[in-house]
Amino acid sequence: MYSYEGNQFCRLVREVLSELDIPYELKSAGKGSSKRAELSEITGGSTQCPFLIDPNTDSQMSESKDIIEYLYKNYATFTPPIEILGYLSSAVTPLKSVYKVLAPLQAGSGREDKSEYEAEIAAAKAEIEKEILSDEVVIYTYSLSPFCTEALGVLSSLDIDYKEISLGLEWVPFLISDEGVQKRAALGEMTGQTSLPHVFVAGKSIGGLYEGLLPALEDGSFQSLFKEKAPIGKVVLEGSFE
Repeated sequence: MYSYEGNQFCRLVREVLSELDIPYELKSAGKGSSKRAELSEITGGSTQCPFLIDPNTDSQMSESKDIIEYLYKNYATFTPPIEILGYLSSAVTPLKSVYKVLAPLQAGSGREDKSEYEAEIAAAKAEIEKEILSDEVVIYTYSLSPFCTEALGVLSSLDIDYKEISLGLEWVPFLISDEGVQKRAALGEMTGQTSLPHVFVAGKSIGGLYEGLLPALEDGSFQSLFKEKAPIGKVVLEGSFE
């Protein structure tokens, strides 16, 4: 990799190379350096850094964003979500118990006719049981949730086919669909999790992004779930949930 000190984009690429334990040769191409002239010759006149040459795939590229995406794609198990979401997830965790209380209330659990509410939730559960067995990977999402967007990005980076089921724009009133309100409450009763994203593999709930999908990918248990089919009509709970 051609780089020089003081360039923040070079630093970002070096950090990823170190994070992934990729052996590489660093060529300092600062002003006045012979390596800078060498880089210009390779690129046909450009001295833009960072510049990566990978003989393993016969690839060359200069944009730090493209390099980082390439490194994760080719040398990592998966492309991780943006770092700030991890901090946001930790901040939101204390609120998840509140969400579990609000979900059934939002679905109408406080109405006088309890039987009507119970019938709606039962219907939602039946629909969920069909949906989670309709594809190998099923993920429930909100369209505006950055956590859901990143979860979809992680799956896409692995070239995994999945079925996305959106419950609306977000969980708050007027943004979540009527069906989404019922499914959110039903998911809470079935799995203990009302927050999204919610990932199911082969009919099994593995939870959300940081407390389900990422740990399963990191410990290698995610792929093994494909081999363990859940019985039709039965939700199998695994791990902890967001």
